[in-house]
Amino acid sequence: MTTPGTAEKGNKSRGCFRWAVVAVVVLLCASPTSVDGQGLELSTADRIAMLYAPHLSFTRDGDPLIRLGILEGRDAVTFTPSERIRVLPQGAGGPEIELPGGREYRVTMTDGQAGSYRHWVVVDRLAVDQRGRLPEIREVWEERGLEPETFEVGGLFAIRGQVFDSRSILVAVDGTDSMARAQRRRRELEARFGIAGSIHGERLSYPSGKLTLSGGGLEVEITHRDVLWVTSRSGREENISYEIPGIPGSYGGPEETRRYAGELIFAPDKDGKIAVINNLGAERVLKGTVPSEIFASSPPAALQAQAIAARNYIFASIGVRNLADPYMLRADVYDQVYGGIGREDPRTSAAVDATRGQVMLDGNRIVVASYSSNAGGFTENNENVWDAEQQDHLRGRIDLPRGNAPAQFRGGITEENLGAFLDADFPAPSKTAEVSSANFYRWTRTVDASVPRQWLRERGEDVGAIRDVEILSRGVSGRVVRLRVVGDRGEALVERELNARRLFGGLRSGLFQMEIRRNANGTVREFRFRGAGFGHGVGMCQTGAIGMAAQGFEAAEILTHYYQGVEVRTLY
Repeated sequence: MTTPGTAEKGNKSRGCFRWAVVAVVVLLCASPTSVDGQGLELSTADRIAMLYAPHLSFTRDGDPLIRLGILEGRDAVTFTPSERIRVLPQGAGGPEIELPGGREYRVTMTDGQAGSYRHWVVVDRLAVDQRGRLPEIREVWEERGLEPETFEVGGLFAIRGQVFDSRSILVAVDGTDSMARAQRRRRELEARFGIAGSIHGERLSYPSGKLTLSGGGLEVEITHRDVLWVTSRSGREENISYEIPGIPGSYGGPEETRRYAGELIFAPDKDGKIAVINNLGAERVLKGTVPSEIFASSPPAALQAQAIAARNYIFASIGVRNLADPYMLRADVYDQVYGGIGREDPRTSAAVDATRGQVMLDGNRIVVASYSSNAGGFTENNENVWDAEQQDHLRGRIDLPRGNAPAQFRGGITEENLGAFLDADFPAPSKTAEVSSANFYRWTRTVDASVPRQWLRERGEDVGAIRDVEILSRGVSGRVVRLRVVGDRGEALVERELNARRLFGGLRSGLFQMEIRRNANGTVREFRFRGAGFGHGVGMCQTGAIGMAAQGFEAAEILTHYYQGVEVRTLY
């Protein structure tokens, strides 16, 4: 059972969804046929609304089904099922057309019409029980010359009597009908204020188009408007595979052919092109996700901790992300990379099975489980990395799960003890772990002065030749939060850890000590850095989790070390 949250702007409801029941009709195709599945029971809006509604349905084994967007922006898509399929123009309970497996089928889109949207830059978010903080947050952004709007997203969900809450309030600015403009504005605000920006899509009207499935060497066409389901024979959802070419490679790699289980849903994307959605149980999704997030050779407890953190991401995102799309999550780096069933590894699959249904909760609120590669021995408070509301479970601390921290570092890392911290030899698990990412525990780098000057110029602040850089404040871990660049034409203020890293061409982390080398005329020639860690340092240190697991810690102990105040509970 679910209770969907409704998106709000200025606390006004955006609308509601209507549901209908479709009578069962079986269509047998023994001769060249054109099947038009446009029944009278469901309107176009009803059928497509079922894809956008933040609700949960379940597999035969009780796993919540997750709709993953695996491909979009195409006029035609091909797929090859490993065994017989059923085509359901209207979804479960509607007409069924059974087709043979082992053949290539083609889905095309005609008469595609884009939807209409307003795209907002999300500058902050907070839990619904922190609603009282909204006036303060609004005031901050109004002082920055912007007019924020608020949207309430997510929902209260109940699974087998266990309730979890994914509701949050988004604070957003600068709504526009152009996604490109919204993304440019997001990057500008990230660079200026150090936020971890995102885009909230406010859907004003649905996209549409006519979908046609053909091929397989058969003289048959199955046509339906706006949505088309393809699934296995009953009970074969975990056994069937669909081979789909042309999937964009992760992290900018070349296109790939990947294999998927469960069922496929074809629907219009924002631009009226084809979106391919893989509807699959959450546990099977995790089996194709966790190998992309952590070394599969890691100790079992570390793999289990990563599986739980990844499961948290899935459920914390339901009804919160991708609200203008016909899927819950994207299967790429914008959410979590899902590589299909071909990426599954027996070791990570065993970790998913061992933690089936387990998530981290703070009360009944499902927490956002941030993590990074290597925290360098000290994790950071979330608000110091991103300009965002403080999260109690994301507090920075020295990364020593056993024993006392060295006395000089117990209160945090400061300008005064940073050098000693970088020299210290205490046994942080992110140092002792026997994986390659432990090499990032400490690092050095030299950056030419032209790099920060160019970054500032691109955001509209040309300070000229750099004469000095002053670090104004650091977070609890010693990560840079605020610095000033002084040039012969002016000054620029850079805020938040993420922007400090970007300023110098993408440093491994903001936990660094900086030495300035100058030219004869006093201008800066280059910067030499000595630093710690790889990534933002908020939440779980993945290398540290591996190190802790090697020391005998269990998954729950690893998670409660890195996420303070949480409880690991079983949802299903």
